[in-house]
Amino acid sequence: MGINWKSLLTLALGVTGAAMWIAQAPANDETAFAMPSAKTYVNECGSCHTAYAPGMLPARSWHQMMNGLANHFGEDAELDEPDHFAILKELETLAADGTYVTMRMRRINGLIPPGSTPPRITETGFFKYLHDEVPAHFWRRKSIGSPANCGACHPRASEGRYAEREIRIPPQ
Repeated sequence: MGINWKSLLTLALGVTGAAMWIAQAPANDETAFAMPSAKTYVNECGSCHTAYAPGMLPARSWHQMMNGLANHFGEDAELDEPDHFAILKELETLAADGTYVTMRMRRINGLIPPGSTPPRITETGFFKYLHDEVPAHFWRRKSIGSPANCGACHPRASEGRYAEREIRIPPQ
């Protein structure tokens, strides 16, 4: 049994296919989450704060949050019924335990105890793990304000992009 042209062609096609597949993979520090396709979420929720990536919380958290919009962290953020249900549907679909989960979202969800419904991304183990080296005084900077202000350091947070290489810590 020797090497023939069919074996070489098969090998070449296999190597080419693998190379193309690898080339499509994001860079090691590329952290991107799917965002709702309808602009309602970014327009409504993003008008007051960062439009957070749904994949950072499980669907039960988004459901609880959307059902508590009359007192949304001290604010009345109620929406009309069509917008409410459209946003909720997309949040649940793109949640950490939703239909389109990625390996990163599985890790996020895996760090949330079963039955626990974190109301904030900043209360998840994943967030705490990724931000454990951020000095406490950074969060108090006027340009940041709190750990919830993702957009302060992640300029493309409203696009669902949190790549480490894009982090810009604002000065005082």
